[in-house]
Amino acid sequence: MNYVFYDFETSGLNFYFDQPIQLAAKLVDENFHVLDELNEKCRLRDGVIPSPTAMLITKTDLRDLDTKQSFYEFMDKVHQKLTSWSPAVFIGYNNINFDEKFLRSSLYHSLHAPYLTNTNNNSRIDLFKIILSLCNLNKSYINIPVDKEKGRKSLKLEKLAANNKVKHEFAHDAMSDVDATLGVAEIIKKNDADFWDHLMIFRNHNNVREFLEENKICFIPPTTSTGEYTPVCFLTSNPDNAKELIFFNLCEEVTEDILTSRTRNIGSLFKNKILKKIKSNDYPILLKYDHLDDVHKQKFSINENNYDAKFNLLNSASNFIMNINQYLVDQLADYQVDSRDYLSASEHVDEMLYNGFTGPSDWALIKKIDGLNKIDDILTKLGTLEDKRLVELYKRKLYSDKKELLTQENISNYRDYIANKIFNDSEKVPWTTISKAKAELVKASNDSRFADMKDEVEIIKKYIDDLEKDFSS
Repeated sequence: MNYVFYDFETSGLNFYFDQPIQLAAKLVDENFHVLDELNEKCRLRDGVIPSPTAMLITKTDLRDLDTKQSFYEFMDKVHQKLTSWSPAVFIGYNNINFDEKFLRSSLYHSLHAPYLTNTNNNSRIDLFKIILSLCNLNKSYINIPVDKEKGRKSLKLEKLAANNKVKHEFAHDAMSDVDATLGVAEIIKKNDADFWDHLMIFRNHNNVREFLEENKICFIPPTTSTGEYTPVCFLTSNPDNAKELIFFNLCEEVTEDILTSRTRNIGSLFKNKILKKIKSNDYPILLKYDHLDDVHKQKFSINENNYDAKFNLLNSASNFIMNINQYLVDQLADYQVDSRDYLSASEHVDEMLYNGFTGPSDWALIKKIDGLNKIDDILTKLGTLEDKRLVELYKRKLYSDKKELLTQENISNYRDYIANKIFNDSEKVPWTTISKAKAELVKASNDSRFADMKDEVEIIKKYIDDLEKDFSS
């Protein structure tokens, strides 16, 4: 089984409207020997204004980015390389909540199938979740740093790497972050192979269900460095979404009031953390009693018989589980209605990543369109696509990479679109505008973190001013 360690540096935090500016990745074998690697940068898409704070944190020189390949050329290389490395286990540091979202969105924006890491026998894990699962278990082989000012454990990658003598030359450089992630993962795998093998179970949602069938009581790791390990038992999954799993917190008493809760009262059980929800396709980690250290084993062994009794009581509470199921179905139906209303009202194809799946015939047609060199032929073929999201996305690609095929009217219309987007003065729009970037830059200029980066601040200011001047007409 091969692993792909990867990391993005991005123009901001909104994966719909921001974009990657660098991707680094390494393909390694099961012994973590490097087989291949990728390190690419790209310039910003038309109309994407970078977050000044993000540029200062990553020490990105916007002048250098302007000399790089286009976003579409960049993503073609990324897609080709990651596909050639498949099947593999994709791993990063907080990748499920960040890098994975940017990868999917960027594949979508560049007209590639977005679900690369969990299709075609690929799977995914998250080293940040792994560190959370073991950070309070007193593992002798891993040294979790402590923030002296805050008095609690710090799980920042750069500090974790330094504490464990893992090479990490430049924090927030994608390849340095890949090396640090790989190094920390290797420590765990080499020193605790059985535990690592257990963690691999949860890379596939089907494996999660198999684990639950074999383990009636398990432990949910903390979600913060100061959190607790929670003994739980599995109750049910959403009848309309089998990947949404519901657990009962066995630290709570199973009272008559809980067992007789009506559907409308189930929500309060989630709010009060009596019921817990996890998604089996988001790399959840569930631990067995044997994975705990002696301190936690002693804590939970006192209540072992009590947990078993609660499990048996809950397992026979069919009306309670039925009401939970009804609550989940109602909640999902409400969410889908709200989502449809939002998406149908949205003018922005950027936000429609999860608004349906593109069929194989459309992906095949996109490849044919790539081979055309006459704008009339391209537009005719685009008109036959079933997935109309791809039409607008392809036109953006044309403006970026094949502008010579467009008429002056096409170009003027698209420049008007970009101008309207970047000069939008509303605070509610989710993307970075000229006015937002200027305000953020003023704030960053007074931030002590960037006190010695006055030259970098000036470069960003000039970039924004030049962009404003270019589109003011």
